[in-house]
Amino acid sequence: MFPATLPIERVFELARSTVFLDDVAVVYEQLDRRVSSRQPVCINRGLCCKFKDYDHGLYVTPVELAYFVGRASQEILVDNGAGQCPYHRDGVCTTRVARPGGCRIFFCDPNAQTWQPDESEDLLNTLKALHEQHKIPYAYVEWLYALEQLWLHRDARKIGGSGSV
Repeated sequence: MFPATLPIERVFELARSTVFLDDVAVVYEQLDRRVSSRQPVCINRGLCCKFKDYDHGLYVTPVELAYFVGRASQEILVDNGAGQCPYHRDGVCTTRVARPGGCRIFFCDPNAQTWQPDESEDLLNTLKALHEQHKIPYAYVEWLYALEQLWLHRDARKIGGSGSV
């Protein structure tokens, strides 16, 4: 199976739109409040960010990528072959404000396993609506692949927002 084609041009365009960034910020703020109210506990201090070691992956949509590009406070990084998120360093997420929805929802806390699927499904439905609203094709791609695609096209676009790419 081939990775989905990402609408990179549109991702970079939306990353410069304050209206778009504000729309996604509202969705993430609401999600963060719901997740926080459940009081999940991070037991493994970021082991889940080591996708290869944890034997799972993180998937994102173009809306999430555009938000990440527009709000990340650092340059686009790619995996160095270790199979882990390049923004996870010393047990800490270094791009916490711009992190994708999956990072906001997933906790290895056994008590979190019951509500995570519903939160994920709700988030994806909301993100699909944002894709339609902002006229960006929907795709669901693996995070490390998406970062690589952003990195490959980073010189083609100068990004504004709270960070530069």
